[in-house]
Amino acid sequence: MLRFEATQLLVSHLTNELVVSNLGPTSAELWHAGHRDRNFYTNGSMGLCSSIALGIALSTSEKVISLDGDGSLLMNMGTLATIGREKPANLIVVVWDNEQYGQTGHQPSHTAKGTDLEQVARSCGIPRCVTVRTLEDFELAFEEALRQDGPWCIVAKIQEAEYLPAAPNEPEMTLYRFRSTLLRASQQATH
Repeated sequence: MLRFEATQLLVSHLTNELVVSNLGPTSAELWHAGHRDRNFYTNGSMGLCSSIALGIALSTSEKVISLDGDGSLLMNMGTLATIGREKPANLIVVVWDNEQYGQTGHQPSHTAKGTDLEQVARSCGIPRCVTVRTLEDFELAFEEALRQDGPWCIVAKIQEAEYLPAAPNEPEMTLYRFRSTLLRASQQATH
């Protein structure tokens, strides 16, 4: 399964959900698959994608999706423990697991040597966890996660492909667009 194909599939199922994407190709592919104001593209924050998504999920009732990577999540596994402790029902963590640190030279990550992120998430108290290896299984798991309360951890085993061009994003504008859409939703809810 290629990350971009899975990202396109994920975007095709989005309605109004908030999406936080990991740095590098994950954010670029999300932008190419379907840029929207409700996407928060992280830049230069390896290891923090799911932490950012957790903070957002704890501050809203809207569904929040984290598109993380195995290398990034391994850098900050404490976020899984915090998700397990807080149990935000509106959080879906998708881990694109290519078994390597793609942004730093394609060195094998711990998942290439036996670390099972699904089992790590389960042991941290995240009740709904699954590992998928095909687009069909990913779609089934993601559709179920959209329908049911979480938190969810979907470990999607992917293969690397040639990277798409970087998305034309500026961090300040990403933050402005994202905050603006949350403010509009909050104002609509109070009227």
